[in-house]
Amino acid sequence: MREEDKQHTAARESQSRASKLRDAMKKSWVWPAVYLSACAILLGSFFFIQGTGNDQAEEPLPPDDLEWGEESQNEEDAVEVALETENLQMPVSDEDSVEIIGYYYDHEASTEEQQAALVYYNNMYYHNKGIDVAREDNETFEVTAAASGEVVKAEKDSLLGHIVELEHEDGLVTSYNSLEKLEVEEGDSVSQGDVLGMAGRNLYNTDAGVHAHFEVRSNGEALNPVDMLHQPMSEIVNADEKEEEPKEEPKEETDTEDQGDEDLEEMLPQEDDTQDEEEEQPEENEEDVE
Repeated sequence: MREEDKQHTAARESQSRASKLRDAMKKSWVWPAVYLSACAILLGSFFFIQGTGNDQAEEPLPPDDLEWGEESQNEEDAVEVALETENLQMPVSDEDSVEIIGYYYDHEASTEEQQAALVYYNNMYYHNKGIDVAREDNETFEVTAAASGEVVKAEKDSLLGHIVELEHEDGLVTSYNSLEKLEVEEGDSVSQGDVLGMAGRNLYNTDAGVHAHFEVRSNGEALNPVDMLHQPMSEIVNADEKEEEPKEEPKEETDTEDQGDEDLEEMLPQEDDTQDEEEEQPEENEEDVE
């Protein structure tokens, strides 16, 4: 009986609360109050979120949150700085493993040095426009980029072997030949130390055996690579500009040139006038006989 009384009591209390709620809902001011309360909550939430968003926008972004354009700009700046501070290196991965066996032909060098800088091919001697490097055991080795640049030539030559040319800043070009195979293609961008190919033999300089030929050119003019090694790329270009001499103005013609023309005419064979005299002599003799 007590349990039934408790159930009846709980039921009456719930019915009483429901009736009170219905009575309150019937009053005219309840719904506007509920609506205003909801609006106040929404507006408060909106202003709170906006305030926290402005605070976050003013804070500096971490490096990982940089936009793509900013990252690209930073990378380009880093590459330019690297090029300005980059030094020209020997075109091998291990400089101590090779030696220079052929030197650049310098017109101001001694006679012995000039003779050592000649390449014998097809019964003739030619000036060496770069240096030749090889290993002591005559084995092949990796040929690497002496400086960062763009591959403007990558091809096989029947006389020089495989050739690679890299273009750098301000008209500076490095050339590599006598390679037996290539690891790059035309249009590739390479960094200093990247492998370009393997050293091999060629028909132009058979006496060098397995080697790599290396040249440095500025605006088409060959430079001595030995003088440029371990020097900043910017200084190499500036040094080449300083060495350029102003062109001489054409000289006016002088009497010595006329004299040279006269001397040349004297050296040419002249017509023999004695032959004409001999041809006229027989006619005179015939008249005497008559």
